Amino acid sequence: MLDVFSRSVGLRLAAGAAVLLAGAGLGMPAAQAAPEGTGALLAHVDQPAGWGDWSRAAIVDYRTEGPTGGLVDSAGLVLLPDSPAPTGGYPIVAWDHGTSGLGPQCGITTTKAAHDRPLLQAFLDRGWAVVAPDYVGLSPNSRTVHPYLHTRTEATATVDLVKAARSAVPALSNTWAVVGSSQGGHAALATGNLATGYAPDLDFRGTVAMAPESNYENILAQVGPQVPNLPMVDRLTGPFAGMLAGLRATRPDLDVNGHLSEPGRTLVDAISTACVQDFDKLSAGMSLGSILAKPMADNGIGTGLRDYMVAPTAGYQEPVLITHGATDTVVPIPMTFALLSQLRAAGTRVEFEMYSVSHEEIEEASRDRVLTFVDGLLRA
Repeated sequence: MLDVFSRSVGLRLAAGAAVLLAGAGLGMPAAQAAPEGTGALLAHVDQPAGWGDWSRAAIVDYRTEGPTGGLVDSAGLVLLPDSPAPTGGYPIVAWDHGTSGLGPQCGITTTKAAHDRPLLQAFLDRGWAVVAPDYVGLSPNSRTVHPYLHTRTEATATVDLVKAARSAVPALSNTWAVVGSSQGGHAALATGNLATGYAPDLDFRGTVAMAPESNYENILAQVGPQVPNLPMVDRLTGPFAGMLAGLRATRPDLDVNGHLSEPGRTLVDAISTACVQDFDKLSAGMSLGSILAKPMADNGIGTGLRDYMVAPTAGYQEPVLITHGATDTVVPIPMTFALLSQLRAAGTRVEFEMYSVSHEEIEEASRDRVLTFVDGLLRA
């Protein structure tokens, strides 16, 4: 989830997580159909060869759901293999990227997917096209804050980009799968849960989530001003402020500002326009407790956070693969063990692979397993 955590933060939080997560409710499937107008293509701009070191790249502007409903404009990348399109078109892998921030300068179209290149190039080398959403609010000229870790709009932004990309590029097949890591693992799970019911005209095949964020909402929903200043935990403050900024934008009916201290409101406002590399600087010297004036449990704020970012566990219609690092301290492995229990209790078909690596190393460590799994999905 949160690539700015110190390595010790996750371990400290995870120490008490097992009891808290054992009683956590199951994420419910997001089965709503697509509102009219979502996935509409607004613009398609081919980029010159070599843009971001990609040989065939384009930026697609499209319509998708906003954080409070209705339609907003968003953008994403389309990357094509150098090989000719096969009969029926290039199969599609939708890529959901990890935490990049909340501001309109933080999306994958701005970074040209530089941080994601090794895995995306491996997809292209297999003859698969890649589509990669910025997520809502992360594209240049966005008019809404990014609803960070919001389950619904992560999913709709991904599916709607697949729809728009197929309108823009006739060489794309309607067969697709979704892969994501960290925040993107959370987004991939949300997408895989939503995909078939939201876009039944597309041939969705399955989901890969690497080190997906899950179950943090069940811990954070219980914190309050009483949480002491603990250096090993305080680097969670910036990402937590990002979640609250997204919740505030998505649920205006909840009094998020009323639960924040004055320094907390200042931080949440600042995080709302910042990229991830600035989270530590903005939250320096602050703790979880210092940004809150009231407990998260008061007045439905904690419940609202759970609804906002819970990873769905029931209702998947296609296969799911989760990979995770045993030494991950960003999303500690107990979080995913809890998620697996929740998925299996809900009857979800899920495969799991664990590697002796950290959060940052999971994409490389599990690459061969992911490629084999996705190849089986797209060939089925």
